[in-house]
Amino acid sequence: MKIAGNYAWEAEKDGEIITVGGDLTGCSKFSLIPRQSNLPEHSISGVAMKRRFGRGITRVTKGAQEYLHCVVCEGFRVYAKSTTGEVFVTPEDCELYL
Repeated sequence: MKIAGNYAWEAEKDGEIITVGGDLTGCSKFSLIPRQSNLPEHSISGVAMKRRFGRGITRVTKGAQEYLHCVVCEGFRVYAKSTTGEVFVTPEDCELYL
């Protein structure tokens, strides 16, 4: 399995579950669900969400690969690493590069 697939994601909007696309406007909850038992689950709720995206990163010097899941919320972003489940919170306009 590719590292991008270590997590499945789903969002809840008006009682329905969304699993495709990037627009999270109007969603009440967003969850990253681990596909491996050693990773934590993450959920976001109670805040205005705008969109989600993923970014694959390869470090040239080490050859290491990483995939970041990102949820852009009103005022901040939440990034989660697919390899460890670590979470980073940044200002809304901040791009995270590892």
